[in-house]
Amino acid sequence: MLIALSFTSCTNDEPVIAEQNIEESAAIKTLLAQLRTRFDNEGNVIANKNIAGNIVFDFGFDFVYPLNLSYNNGTSVTVNSLDNLVDIMINSTNNLFIAGIEFPFNVEVYSDTENAIVVTTINNENEFLVLLQSFDFGNDFSCECTEEYNPVCVEIKAPDGESFLMTYPNACHAECDGFIEADFAEDCGGDYNWTGREVCFTYNFPLTIITDEGATITLNSQEELINAVYNSYYYDFVYSFDVTLADGTVLSIGNEEAFLELLESCYGDDVIDDCGCNFEFTPVCVQYKEDGDVIVQVFPNACTAECEGFTVADFVDCENDNSPTACSEEDIINMLTECQWTPISNTFPDLQGKIFEFDTDGSVTITDLGTSETFTGTFDTSSNLSGEVYIFFNLPDSIEDIGSLDWTVVYCGEGVIDLQSENTILTFIRNCD
Repeated sequence: MLIALSFTSCTNDEPVIAEQNIEESAAIKTLLAQLRTRFDNEGNVIANKNIAGNIVFDFGFDFVYPLNLSYNNGTSVTVNSLDNLVDIMINSTNNLFIAGIEFPFNVEVYSDTENAIVVTTINNENEFLVLLQSFDFGNDFSCECTEEYNPVCVEIKAPDGESFLMTYPNACHAECDGFIEADFAEDCGGDYNWTGREVCFTYNFPLTIITDEGATITLNSQEELINAVYNSYYYDFVYSFDVTLADGTVLSIGNEEAFLELLESCYGDDVIDDCGCNFEFTPVCVQYKEDGDVIVQVFPNACTAECEGFTVADFVDCENDNSPTACSEEDIINMLTECQWTPISNTFPDLQGKIFEFDTDGSVTITDLGTSETFTGTFDTSSNLSGEVYIFFNLPDSIEDIGSLDWTVVYCGEGVIDLQSENTILTFIRNCD
């Protein structure tokens, strides 16, 4: 007993870091700094910085857990999941942060030669640095893709040997990850991992899923769903659950077949909003009569006009449409504060899924329909002697670039206001519902 106690005493007097062979690592600090850009302050996945919706493809690799790390004060911590790692990461401070990692450890990476997620071992700091250098973190958001939602899927083999489909919003985003058209799967509608982030439908929470590791998780929001499946390759639903379609219809999904039918309708040629129109801004104008008055209305593109029942025969020249393209500053303020507005712009993809509500006190509230988060900013207007009206914005960080431009009102008509700054167009469509 005395001998045993003496060994226990020596062991307990040794730092935990020595027991676990944790080494100080510059690579782990670099990695966590880069990973931090993918999550908000609450630890939620930032969707527009994680297009594929899976950490291996959005970031380059994932750890195989558990993982032993150490803080800069010498204490160690065992990390059991990505969620656990993100919690540690977002709660780090300048005085207390992760500074070391235990070697060896395993990571999951995509092998294009095998078209599969494979597990590889990192034995030391040098191999860890080589792994990080294989990913161009500084330019991984550099692909200039539109926000058109014309999804393509790629079939990948998970580490357990199961194949799964991974969805990209369009071919451009898939090609940014190194895939080519020959890699695209024909049955994109069968992608079971689609989280419903587009406008075809929304989930009615709570709902329950079973992950690829067999864990059963009940989720209470869209954020929880995206976070839960971000490091999963596939998952199943526990039926039944309800969804709300774009037109407000509540649909009960009782089995897998019913859900796949819904996905096929979402991925079909006549989807996205009620009609399947994308957000490309190539404006068309239509002319019609209402209560004896001739009305000319501008639409972002021909598809959205046809969605409202108009045909090509109804289209008129937007520049010579005899419509009230010039509104006074007072008119603009009255229009903006009357209803909510949906912004459309290919230049600012972060606007997608957001609603603007202007107030007479100069404040503007932005609501993210996907996350239900609200942000506040300000707007101001002015005009010159020629009657031109200008709008200036001061907006939160995620869409602050809009505020860096001076906007001129180039069209105001029935439910539409077009703003222009040099070659950039920003359209607001009235949404009084």
